[in-house]
Amino acid sequence: MSEEIGLFEAMYNCRAMRRLADREVPEDLLVELISAANQAPSGSNMQSARWIVVRDQDTRKRLSDLNKQAVEAYIGPQSTRPGSLPHQSEAKRKRMLESVLWQKDHMHEIPALIIACMEFGQKVDAATMSRGGGSIWPGIQNLLLAARALGLGAAPTTLALGNYKLISEILNLPETMGAFCLIPVGYPLGNFGPVTRKPVEEIMRFDKWS
Repeated sequence: MSEEIGLFEAMYNCRAMRRLADREVPEDLLVELISAANQAPSGSNMQSARWIVVRDQDTRKRLSDLNKQAVEAYIGPQSTRPGSLPHQSEAKRKRMLESVLWQKDHMHEIPALIIACMEFGQKVDAATMSRGGGSIWPGIQNLLLAARALGLGAAPTTLALGNYKLISEILNLPETMGAFCLIPVGYPLGNFGPVTRKPVEEIMRFDKWS
């Protein structure tokens, strides 16, 4: 096991790392990420989360192509998007957008694409998917923190998964399984550092919102 950092250090320094090297991630580290994700809470303790670690080059390329199409459609004209926010400067937003665009063009080179799925035991539809979030996103967060602790970069995205039928075909999913999130994982090309978040006093109240 790699030398790890503390939990709170990981949480407070867990930047979304989209620029990742094409260097292979050892299989034991990938298994360790999924093991950490598997420790997360699960609704009714059903433990229905399923994880697909995509290393095959052709499959990564197909997923990357879907992500590219979705990112281009999502970003669209930037004129309607704010250049800055009260908690994020224009320069930081520009760097974030540049990293999204870099990932769009290089996702097929990233060594591991992890797909977080849920097994529902019945045919998946929109209503079924809406019930699965509470049991899959805690595992995704565990995975992100584990990646940070092990010196790996990761950033979740859902944009590539919009075409359920095509995703099911690419990943050979049964009709009872739905894909929630794609998490590229690799060694970061940038530096870890503190995240920028709104102050707690702005986003928290006791008892009532007043």
